[in-house]
Amino acid sequence: MKKFLSLCAGIGLLASGATAQDAAPGSIEELMHELARTNPLMHAIFADHIDEAKEVSATVQAGHEEVASKAAYDMMRKYSQAAFLAASDGPAIEVLKKAGDVIDALGDHYPRGCIEFVHNDISSESLSIASVNEAYRQYQEAQRVAYEDGKSRAPIPRMEIGDMFEVVTEDLGVTRAEIHTLLNPENVRAIELCAIIRKDLNVSAVREPLRGQYARANLTSKK
Repeated sequence: MKKFLSLCAGIGLLASGATAQDAAPGSIEELMHELARTNPLMHAIFADHIDEAKEVSATVQAGHEEVASKAAYDMMRKYSQAAFLAASDGPAIEVLKKAGDVIDALGDHYPRGCIEFVHNDISSESLSIASVNEAYRQYQEAQRVAYEDGKSRAPIPRMEIGDMFEVVTEDLGVTRAEIHTLLNPENVRAIELCAIIRKDLNVSAVREPLRGQYARANLTSKK
């Protein structure tokens, strides 16, 4: 179970071994208890789609934790992306602001973690730093709020790629070379990558009428 949770929660090893007092090991109850502590967005999605969550739990109990992790990730992406695309401006913008706070904390204390964050694979090393851990928890909670806000709404038309490029280059001041770096981040110094990612997430610099659109487009872009 711990291996599965570390894979799907994006936190390396769990911070503690605490489990629900009355939950059977490997049960859906234990899984939901642990996700409530470690990944509020996934917990909310599993609660809304409990039959699918039970299938994931059964796969974990059968010993196929990596298969279960992929199924959980696919499930989270499917439902979160639809909800983020329908989220109202405020919650969507808040997710980007909190993401920027994570990058700030990583840039100050563990620059290598910036690429982990972009790849949705933040490590236990990153989260062992108190300021990073706190920023990441707030980011996760902002994701949950945006999901809850958008899950029952009709999708809002997504910002066109050309319009997004204009916002990134004109409002945020990201250069073409920096865009190339974001798309191919492996060969750049970690601290430089953190600075570029921070520019990309600086939603407060986006023209106000476009902030919500940009936030939704950023949240639903493929990574």
